[in-house]
Amino acid sequence: MAPLASRPEAGILPAPAAEEGDAPRLGRALRRTAAMLAAFLLACAALLWFTRDSDMMAAATLLSPGVILACLALSFANYILRGLRWVLLGRAFGVTAPPARQMLYFFAGFALTVTPGKLGEVVRLWLLRRHHGVPYARSMPLLAGDRVMDMVAICLLALAGAALTSHYLLVTAVLAVACVALLAALTHAPLLLHLIDWAERRLRRAPGLFAKAREVCATLPAIGRPGVLLPALGLSCLGWLAECLVLMLVVHALGTPIGLGEGMLVFCLAAVAGAVSLLPGGLGAADVGLLGLLRLVGVPEPAAIVATILVRLATLWFAVLLGLAALPLALRRR
Repeated sequence: MAPLASRPEAGILPAPAAEEGDAPRLGRALRRTAAMLAAFLLACAALLWFTRDSDMMAAATLLSPGVILACLALSFANYILRGLRWVLLGRAFGVTAPPARQMLYFFAGFALTVTPGKLGEVVRLWLLRRHHGVPYARSMPLLAGDRVMDMVAICLLALAGAALTSHYLLVTAVLAVACVALLAALTHAPLLLHLIDWAERRLRRAPGLFAKAREVCATLPAIGRPGVLLPALGLSCLGWLAECLVLMLVVHALGTPIGLGEGMLVFCLAAVAGAVSLLPGGLGAADVGLLGLLRLVGVPEPAAIVATILVRLATLWFAVLLGLAALPLALRRR
């Protein structure tokens, strides 16, 4: 593979490299992923072992195989819907790779979700270039649009959850502003360009980063059209709503049901915390945020701990496993 250890957050994309020097880089990233997965599972097993006679273990026994399979099915539905959105946005940006291959690359990127530097997202762009000759100048906006669509959908769902609960008015106001700002960025590229110019004049550094940001902004009108924006937002909202239902299903099975509004608000705010932390996969930040928010809405501590573990297994680590299965297929030449 191409050297993927470059820093995409600084606007530097992987450069072509000889095949013989590529495998060690990918192997190192995959070994790190496997180590983090093993550490997470060992920590969960140790926690359950040391609390085997406690209320937490009693809560865990309430989870039937049917509930776990339903959670995985909902998470898989989320990945499929977001993969379809990836194909839709790619078509808007002129990516001509076959839809089935684009879906495969989208799933393969999940293999590196918990590696630093958004490596999983960058490897999708590398696969498009390796197999179909799609230049990074064309695929980079696809990555940016995909991320923005996720954040808009999560903020919209959190806003709907706050409105349904009739509480958290300050949270509702902040989320409303965030939604307006993100949608304005997608539909009013000139406004965003003015903001980038203003920030560059203030900071007076990193000209390459600001130049890359302008290139991305120049492509935003392609997805700001209603024919692209509305279907993409619809797929995004349905996908993340499925993840909110995972949380509600688990908490309900543990005997402490929460309303739809609370489920949407809790899951989406935890997802925002994970994204803002910039940690790979939101590790730590999203987990602590989910646990704390569940306690805040009245879920008992044992049930909240079990729910956090299962929800993260279903919504994060299940994706990693799917990515590890898809990556070898994605690396094969057509």
